[in-house]
Amino acid sequence: MGSSDSALAAERLRVDGVLVQHFRESGLSGPLWDQFHRQLLARGLQIVARLVSSGAMFSRCGQQGRYLQRQDIPPQEAEELASDAVFEGFVYFRDRGLLGKEWSVDHELPLTEYFVNACVLAFPNVYRRWQTRVNGWQDVRLVDTLASLENVVAEGTPEDAVIEQQAVDAAFAALSEDSRRLLFLHDQGYSHAEIGELLRLTPRAVEGRIRRARLSARRHPDEER
Repeated sequence: MGSSDSALAAERLRVDGVLVQHFRESGLSGPLWDQFHRQLLARGLQIVARLVSSGAMFSRCGQQGRYLQRQDIPPQEAEELASDAVFEGFVYFRDRGLLGKEWSVDHELPLTEYFVNACVLAFPNVYRRWQTRVNGWQDVRLVDTLASLENVVAEGTPEDAVIEQQAVDAAFAALSEDSRRLLFLHDQGYSHAEIGELLRLTPRAVEGRIRRARLSARRHPDEER
């Protein structure tokens, strides 16, 4: 690193130190914090999304001693995994780095890089939850069952509606607990943002998970209907 680069890095750290001191004194509140918060999340999501989609995230995790069994991730789900990692990484960054005073100028690590490292540390748990959910999904046709129930209630007999409701209950029970919770809140009229606040997810992640929960189930045994 040349003298010019060293000077720029030192100035960047100095500015970060001033910012952090202000944030800590203000209790992470105020317009400056709000602006910094938004910019940090946006920048972090760009970086982490590239790491996940390229597969470089697995190498970064390995460098941190967190080795993962790599599995192909569809592009859309890679973005959702990145979003979750950024959210959970920010919690670490906020609670430990800023409020817990883990970050300091002496570490010679700019805030953005510290935040990305926090997201890398958060990724293994996010990835393992995704693996469990994907590999454990039940193959049931929930959407078709719900649509069929609406038709039966409108046109069929009460007995038909009871039978169809039992099929819906069985399909709903076959979903994971997270998927059931998401669908329940969604059907109760909660917005994606409201669900995100309750479950500590981004609205975009909520939208994707609701979509996957409804489409995850592709076959419901006829004998149960």
